[in-house]
Amino acid sequence: MSKSKNKGKKPQQNENKIKDELEAKAEEIIDTADEVTDGEIAEEAEETASEAAEETVSEDIEASEDPGEIEAFRKLHFIEKCRKDPIIPVCIILAILALIVAGIYFMLPNAMTPSMGLTLSDFQTRYNNGQVAASLLNNGVDITFRSPEYVDITSQPSVLGDKAVITAKSTYADFFNGPFKYTSIGGVEGAARKSDGNLAYVRVYVQYANDDFNTVWLYASNVISALYPELSMYQAMDIGMKMMNEYNGDARFYVKGDYAYRLVAVKKTADGGGEIVYIVIDCVPRSAINESQIRENIEAEFPSPSASESVTEAVASST
Repeated sequence: MSKSKNKGKKPQQNENKIKDELEAKAEEIIDTADEVTDGEIAEEAEETASEAAEETVSEDIEASEDPGEIEAFRKLHFIEKCRKDPIIPVCIILAILALIVAGIYFMLPNAMTPSMGLTLSDFQTRYNNGQVAASLLNNGVDITFRSPEYVDITSQPSVLGDKAVITAKSTYADFFNGPFKYTSIGGVEGAARKSDGNLAYVRVYVQYANDDFNTVWLYASNVISALYPELSMYQAMDIGMKMMNEYNGDARFYVKGDYAYRLVAVKKTADGGGEIVYIVIDCVPRSAINESQIRENIEAEFPSPSASESVTEAVASST
């Protein structure tokens, strides 16, 4: 009778053996973690723990189960295995939930903050080396900017204030602001995503005083040159001229390729009193705005050279 009652049950001494083995493995994990550098501790300990768990479970099954039952269990269909061992579907559900949580954690910031596809360093290099900026520098005028500092957006808000259409949350982005290199008439600001450093938006703002049309036009043209380095200087200046001539307070964006941009006039109080007017060249990803926010798609009017060449080649091949 005693043999019948105990059939299929794990002996107490076997449980104690497994417990002792687990404790020994735990000590081994701790010893291993102490031997590696700080940067390797988590990874090494995790690998050792995983190997120890697999080894112990394997030994536990082989020592406590009937080999015939093990083989029969392995031959069962997946659903039958789940019915026999409810831990299997629970582990699968937990794994799926972990994947979902990981997906949300890594994908949500990028979904919440569309990217311009270039970093602040990329934009600074393009802007400072733009054809308009280079031409002006040859004539003794420097419109470039230094690397701006990162700022607290709550204490140093955007120059656009409540006129900003595209914004970013400090959870997902870092904010920067800095003046031009040699002039005090404006500067550059924007937001860079924490996940990859790509710009969520960038704004160049220029003081507009005494109806100084040309200054704003040249800065705007160089911004266009930075966004589209494939364009010639004259094409960039034509787009800048178009925006300046058509400016009427319309808050919608011009669109070309992956970018959208607009001019916005804002008024600020000067440090010594009085009022300053800035013209802001506001640049954002095309994917961040909807159709109702588009004023005009200028791709057809100002095609990139590569697009023109493709059309020419297509016409040539068809004749």
